[in-house]
Amino acid sequence: MKLMRLTYNEQIKAEFILKNLIQSKTPISYSEFAFRLELTGHRKINRVLKWLEQITLDDVITREPIRASMIFSKLTPGLPSPGYFDFCKEIGLFDWKNDPSEGQKFINSQQKALYSIKKAYK
Repeated sequence: MKLMRLTYNEQIKAEFILKNLIQSKTPISYSEFAFRLELTGHRKINRVLKWLEQITLDDVITREPIRASMIFSKLTPGLPSPGYFDFCKEIGLFDWKNDPSEGQKFINSQQKALYSIKKAYK
């Protein structure tokens, strides 16, 4: 099965949506994000997740707060999916040790840092 990623135009739109979410301090679910991107098909959430992993790597490299912290799973409201946390552990960013309270602290800290950035999101 071919791995589907967001197209270049979808990535531009995703960046715009994410910037607005940060400005308005409004986290949303993966499915709502996919809806705002106007994605269709049975792999749309997977496409969003792959893009969030990509921008997380970018944020780690540039030492910026993690923008993906604005998107959460409906199964774990307020938190990304366990798979996203596994990805964070894999890249050495954060090990939540399957503890939702630790995951929430991490996400809250990243969101707070995003909200305090004036230059990029105003």
